[in-house]
Amino acid sequence: MKYSVKEILDIAIGIEETGYEFYTRCAVLFKDAGMRDVFDFLAREEQEHKKIFQSLIGSDEPDGLFTEEYFAYLKAIGGARIFENKAADIGRVVAGIADPVDAVKHAFGTEKESILFYDEMKRLFENDRKTAALLDRIIEEERKHVALLLDLLEKIRLSS
Repeated sequence: MKYSVKEILDIAIGIEETGYEFYTRCAVLFKDAGMRDVFDFLAREEQEHKKIFQSLIGSDEPDGLFTEEYFAYLKAIGGARIFENKAADIGRVVAGIADPVDAVKHAFGTEKESILFYDEMKRLFENDRKTAALLDRIIEEERKHVALLLDLLEKIRLSS
């Protein structure tokens, strides 16, 4: 079976939807306004990224389709953030968060996974400068999220 760019964009959209749900739920977990603000900001960012990926559906696809092995690889590196039953699965993840450090560590890991996935996705659009530039922008934003979360983690640890 061969896979299309749309199917890969669907994975990216799923990553952003799951991120939005996770960050939205984390925003209400904590009393600290700073924590809520960070998670609210990250949730809004996920929504913006989703819109970008949705805008790419139906655009000119690169030549060729992708093999089952390549799709399986992309799904493995991106699919960890997509849950079968989003509400229940995200609920389980959030229920397992004991404190702000847990939430930030989880978010930190998923942001790094996103960077890996989007960097790999860039290869699909290497002949499409506009889309590659959009992916570069998203990757840079994800890197900023990683830095923000690392800074937040350090502040939490210093205040403990």
